[in-house]
Amino acid sequence: MINFNKNKVHLIFFFVCFLGISSLCTFFIKGNYLLAKDQLKEIPQELNLSAKLRLKVRNFLLYSKLNQLVEVIIDQESKQINQELENRVISFLSSEKLAQVIIDNTKRKIIEDIGYKRDKVYLNLSGKIYQLNVFQQFFIIESLLKLFADIDKVEEIQFLIDTQKLKLSPYLDILTPIKIRESDAKIAIIIDDFGNNAEGTGEILNLKQKMTCAIMPFKESSTEEAEIAKNLGFEVIIHLPMEAELDRPNWLGVKPILTSLPDEEIKARMQEAVNDLPQAIGFNNHTGDKASADKRVMKAILEVAKQNNLIAIDSRTTPKTVVREVAEELGVRVLERDVFLDHHKNYGYIRKSILKLAGKSIIKGQAIAIGHVGPHGGNVTSLALKNLLPAIEKAGIKFVTVSELID
Repeated sequence: MINFNKNKVHLIFFFVCFLGISSLCTFFIKGNYLLAKDQLKEIPQELNLSAKLRLKVRNFLLYSKLNQLVEVIIDQESKQINQELENRVISFLSSEKLAQVIIDNTKRKIIEDIGYKRDKVYLNLSGKIYQLNVFQQFFIIESLLKLFADIDKVEEIQFLIDTQKLKLSPYLDILTPIKIRESDAKIAIIIDDFGNNAEGTGEILNLKQKMTCAIMPFKESSTEEAEIAKNLGFEVIIHLPMEAELDRPNWLGVKPILTSLPDEEIKARMQEAVNDLPQAIGFNNHTGDKASADKRVMKAILEVAKQNNLIAIDSRTTPKTVVREVAEELGVRVLERDVFLDHHKNYGYIRKSILKLAGKSIIKGQAIAIGHVGPHGGNVTSLALKNLLPAIEKAGIKFVTVSELID
């Protein structure tokens, strides 16, 4: 009995020594910084002779029968999840879909390590990813966020680049963990200032992607443009003129929403706008930084919106806005603008805004942008959209109407 206990002690001592030595060895093997820090695992890929040798040594130390037995005892579930993650990444790297987007050999070197720890996937991207264009980068991050969506115990991804937390580009911030999701990233683009037959109107209506047209009520061509947009499959919302702090009153047209008006007059004007554009499924504000910061005014507007089952889209022309707060109190469905596309009527500026929008949609899962026909955007905005949206779609991002975001 005593001899048996001594043997047991010797066996345990052997186990402990082996694990200690293997841990020290793997810590000092070149390329294992991530493994030591975050328990990551290198995935098989094309390697030179030296790298293959290091990988064989490390794999022997980490995945020998003895270590596998210890893992089974300690954390079998994490081991199985990690294996499934690795298999999917290897499959993705060899997929036809990736090959169609990335023609050269870079795809074989995009992901260096993968690991799993406490509901979080760690993906160490190679610095080679910086050699890809922005649309290829969008495709890779968007694809990886959906790759593990159906695996239990996996909630978010922490991306790293050469073992560090870095921005991928000015358009795609991957510094913090990103939630995994099943669905495509979605973008809703609202184009303001329809109703005046303004510059860029025809070009926007000829775009193939889904758009939402925000039409000014009570204008000469409001009804006609609303019908055309609806017949083309675009969504229509009311671009409601609301009082601003600095804009000239004549910029608002007839029957604007002013903070000096009593509740009943505000409600009457809102209902008239609804009657003028019966195609509308919602509304957003035209200027309106003063009115959208006034709870009384917004309550009156949103009560009418609720009666007509309209979605409220806050253009967020002021940080003091109370639109979401009041809408949620009244039970009105509400969305908020993420990006203004054309603060400056400049192709380069608008292009960057569109790319930032795509990046936001990947990080958040969905994003809303506002652009303009007429002097604020017009033909320049429509040209930028025409040139960029097909490439963004190819990256796996979906263009939708605002009501689809609500749904």
